Amino acid sequence: MKHTTALELKLDRNAGFFERLAFRPSEGQKRILTYLLMLVAPWTIASASGVEFHDIYRYVLSALNVLAMMAFFIQFPLAGRLRNLPWFANIDWNIRTHKRIGKCLGAFFFLHPLLIVAPKALLSAQDLQESAVAMITSANTLTGVIAWIAMSVWVLMAVFKDRLSIRYETWRLLHVSGFVVIATLGALHVTSVGSHGQYEQQFNLVWWGLYAATMALVLYNYLLKPRMIRSRPFEIREIRKISDCDWKLTIQSRSGSRVSFEAGQFVWINTSKTPFNLEQHPFSIAGGEIGTGTLSFVIRELGDYTSSLDSLQPGQTVYVDGPYGSMSVDQGRSSAGITLIAGGAGIAPLLGLLRELAKRNETRPVRLVYGNRNLDRMVAISELRALTSTMRNFSVQLVCNELPERGEPGLDIRQGVIDESTIRAAIEPGKQSDWSVYLCGPGGMISANVRQLKAIGVKSDHIHFEQLAF
Repeated sequence: MKHTTALELKLDRNAGFFERLAFRPSEGQKRILTYLLMLVAPWTIASASGVEFHDIYRYVLSALNVLAMMAFFIQFPLAGRLRNLPWFANIDWNIRTHKRIGKCLGAFFFLHPLLIVAPKALLSAQDLQESAVAMITSANTLTGVIAWIAMSVWVLMAVFKDRLSIRYETWRLLHVSGFVVIATLGALHVTSVGSHGQYEQQFNLVWWGLYAATMALVLYNYLLKPRMIRSRPFEIREIRKISDCDWKLTIQSRSGSRVSFEAGQFVWINTSKTPFNLEQHPFSIAGGEIGTGTLSFVIRELGDYTSSLDSLQPGQTVYVDGPYGSMSVDQGRSSAGITLIAGGAGIAPLLGLLRELAKRNETRPVRLVYGNRNLDRMVAISELRALTSTMRNFSVQLVCNELPERGEPGLDIRQGVIDESTIRAAIEPGKQSDWSVYLCGPGGMISANVRQLKAIGVKSDHIHFEQLAF
């Protein structure tokens, strides 16, 4: 028997509310509206507690503090791989939001002590100095001071993650540990020193409830979930090189049980000896068989781990967390046509989508634009050529920085990069507003192509992409 969670009930009620509106928000707009509803919930409760403020400045500052604290508590579930909770299922949107909100929180909490003592500056410099010294040296504000320092370091480490000479797994451990420390100190500070915490002890239950829920999620992600993953091991069936820099990895559930996934989704793969190891890598599913629990991936050599794929052996145990991701062919089920844009290793999830469309005997126009440095780096060329014959309305445009000395029979190759003119040619004229586009590739390519798609008239909610940038 399936138990409906409070969040699912809330989302169902929200969905019904949206259906009654004349304005029909997109899925992205629904996520933003739901986020805002969650964000203002504590302040709504705080306002009902009846705490009085003597001036508008303290009222606004108190509101901002409560909203910022709630946003901080939402940060972990945003990045917590909670695929069974509907609102947190779109992990790519979650990660982008997590990063943007994190930077805003860092700036606000850095200014927080300055905003508290700012009114003293209107009196005199001496009052400002005395207030600042008292705030820093007071035993009551010690938790806040430590949290402020930890928050500054935490945010800076996140912003400059790519410039730090530490392994991603080390950074991730420090990031989660920092979150736990800051959440603990922040909860103590807001319930002992915060305006509402001092005068309305019942309101403190809100913060401690949020704190308890967040810590429960941390324990679930790093203790309970690995135990569950350990009970469902996979093993490597095949590992072989299929281009100058790409590998095909095929794994299968050791028990042979069914594995549910949708074309376009991805999983985290752990090839260490224990699922508790933080060395996990996200790879898009290029294909598989649900009935036999088989998954296949196309993986490009891009970093330390992917450059050592030749060390993997058939029969080796693999642990899988997933699938994740909301990119699927059903997102474009009502569109006039579909264009898939792949850059480099981004072909993997789009191959999965293309195979699913072929399996469904898709009759609408389907176009694939596949870019890479040269033809030797491209994969599944024979399969793509075959699909141009078996699918009713499918064509491929290959784009290479370096043209090959010989052509590829049955496929069109052009030199250059995937630009606006290439994209225009892959969408039927006059149908841009009713066309669905799926993208996967390097971040710079995705950003440029999304801008170009919007410029030629493709609707934002018809543009679907995954970047797998965590």
